[in-house]
Amino acid sequence: MVTVLPEPYGTEPLITDSVVVKNPEADLKVYPDLYAAGSEPLDGNEIRLTVLGSGYPSRRGQGCAGFMVELGNGEVFLFDAGSGTNAAFNHMRVPYHKANKIFVTHNHLDHIGDLLAYYDFGQSNGRMEPMYIYGPEGETHELGMEALVENLYKVAAWHDKFKTAVLDPRGFDMRARQFGASQNEVVYDSDGAKVTSFPVPHGLYGAVGYRLDWKGMSLVYSGDCEPNTFTVENSQDVDVLIHEIFNTPDTYVKYQGWTEQMAKIVGWTVHTAPEAAGEVFSRTNPRLAVGYHSMIVAGTPQPILDAVRTRYDGPVLIAQDFTVVNITPDQIVTRMTKSEPAPFLVPPDEDYVKGKGGSHTKTMHLLPDWLDESIIKLDFIEEFRKELKEEGIE
Repeated sequence: MVTVLPEPYGTEPLITDSVVVKNPEADLKVYPDLYAAGSEPLDGNEIRLTVLGSGYPSRRGQGCAGFMVELGNGEVFLFDAGSGTNAAFNHMRVPYHKANKIFVTHNHLDHIGDLLAYYDFGQSNGRMEPMYIYGPEGETHELGMEALVENLYKVAAWHDKFKTAVLDPRGFDMRARQFGASQNEVVYDSDGAKVTSFPVPHGLYGAVGYRLDWKGMSLVYSGDCEPNTFTVENSQDVDVLIHEIFNTPDTYVKYQGWTEQMAKIVGWTVHTAPEAAGEVFSRTNPRLAVGYHSMIVAGTPQPILDAVRTRYDGPVLIAQDFTVVNITPDQIVTRMTKSEPAPFLVPPDEDYVKGKGGSHTKTMHLLPDWLDESIIKLDFIEEFRKELKEEGIE
C-alpha cells in the first residue's frame, strides 16, 4: 500500500508509521499529539531526538544539518551544527549550558555554520564550562577538527576581547576532541552513554558517522555520505537510522535550474539518492529509517518516499525541522513540535549555577579616551554607574 505523506510544515510529521511498537506486550506510554517544547520530562529510560536542521541550503523554515539528542539522565548531545540549527535550539526550551557536547561529522560549512553561535550565546546564557567539539582528523592538520577550533578562536578574537571583560571567562573555552577517521573510534563513554564514530565516504577523507548507544537503545547518524558498508555494519539492530537522502534529480532541474547531469553528479556521486538510501535501509532494517538533507517544500517529500520504497518497505520518516522522535525500550513515537514563534531563552538550571559558583557581570573600560568621551551622558545612567563604583563593580 502506498503511503501518501501530508504537506510539510503542518502539525503532522512526514512519516509512514508515527508509532513503531518494539514490545507488543508492553503497556505503551501515550504522548500528546504535538510535543510542547519543554513540557515533557523524559523518563529515566527514554531518548528524545529533535531535528534542528534537516536540509540544504538554510531557509527560514529549514536549517542545515543538526540533530539534538536528550537522554533521560539529563545529558544532551548535538550532532552537527549547521546554519539555522542554533535558532531551532532556542525554541526547544533547553538551557544553553547543555549545548556543550557537539559531534561534527565533517567540516562542510553547512554542518558547522552555527558553532560560533552556540559558543557566543552559551557565554551570555549561563555556560561556565568548556564547549567540547568532537570531530575527525583530516588528511593534514589544517583539515581536521583541532585546526577548525583554532580558527574559530581567530574569528572570535574581537568578540572575545569585548565579552571576556564583562562575562564569566569560563564560558570562553572551546576544546577540540579530535579522533581518527579510518576506523571505528569510541569518542565518548560516560554515565552509560557511548558514542562511536565510523568512517564514511564523502568525497574527501575526514568524514564520519556516529552511533549512540544508551540503556539498550540506539541511533545512528550517518552524516553526509554515499551509501556504504561502514554505515551498514554500524547500523545493525539500531532503533533509529538517520541517513542523508537527496531529492530526486528532477527536483533540482525543475526548481533550481540545474542540468540533469549536474543534479545526478551531486545527488548520486557524493551524496545518497533515495533509492540508494532504501538499499542501505534494507540491509540494516532499522526500526525507524530517517532521511535528511533534502529540500522540503510542498510536493518534494512524496517523490523521495516513493523512490525509497523501490528498495525498502519499513517505517520511514522524511525529516523536517522540529520533528521529535521519542525512543523507549517499548516503542518509537514521532510527532511535530509546538513552540512559541520567538520565545525567551531558558535560564540555566539553578543546581548548575550553584555547582559552578555562579557567574558574574561587570562593566568594561576598553575604549580609548576620545571615543569614550563621545558617549552621551544621561543622568539616570550616570547615577547607576556611580552606584556600581560604590559597590566596587566598576
